[in-house]
Amino acid sequence: MDTALPHFSILLPTFNRGNLLPRAVASVLAQHESSWELLVADDGSSDGTAEVLAAYRKRDDRVHTWQHANRGQAASRNRLLLEARAPWIAFLDSDDEIEPDHLSRHREAIEAEPAVDIWVSPMRVMGSSMVPCAHNPGQDIHLDHCIGVGMLVLRRELMLAVGGFPDLAYAEESALMRRLLAHGGQRGYLARRSYVYHRNHPESLTREQRLPVAR
Repeated sequence: MDTALPHFSILLPTFNRGNLLPRAVASVLAQHESSWELLVADDGSSDGTAEVLAAYRKRDDRVHTWQHANRGQAASRNRLLLEARAPWIAFLDSDDEIEPDHLSRHREAIEAEPAVDIWVSPMRVMGSSMVPCAHNPGQDIHLDHCIGVGMLVLRRELMLAVGGFPDLAYAEESALMRRLLAHGGQRGYLARRSYVYHRNHPESLTREQRLPVAR
């Protein structure tokens, strides 16, 4: 068994997405970059998710899974962060996917600019690109002007130093970014849209999400 540390730890929380998980996991298995581990937190699913994950563990020993009572995405990602072994953290939601060059392009950028701690890239969106604005309730904003978890690849040491994701109902990625920058994290950008964000299905958490309008 290969005991070398992976270059990327991919954190994937999931809850009752057994029907969508295969697309997400398959996109990881198809990566051109081979030095990764996929860490999956089953956040209290009751739909057969455990059986789906067991099959992938048997197929590839880079897939690792944990189960716990429902805690939400932020707590699940933070649990996985503590389990991660790689110096770089990537993210994947269970209803999304990554293009085959997602990790390899990030590795090229990391090696070219070693001072950068936070890599940000836009997402390719399937469905509407407009989401509720966390700072102006009642208004929508284009995703390119937001921070989504799929846009980020982060240095693990920095994520641990800021305590991971804040437990918020919405825009926890933006709050995380503020923490990272306040801690001195250096930011870099990639133009390639190699993360595919699916919002055009009934189970998408943000498809119909609306923030309350201030009174």
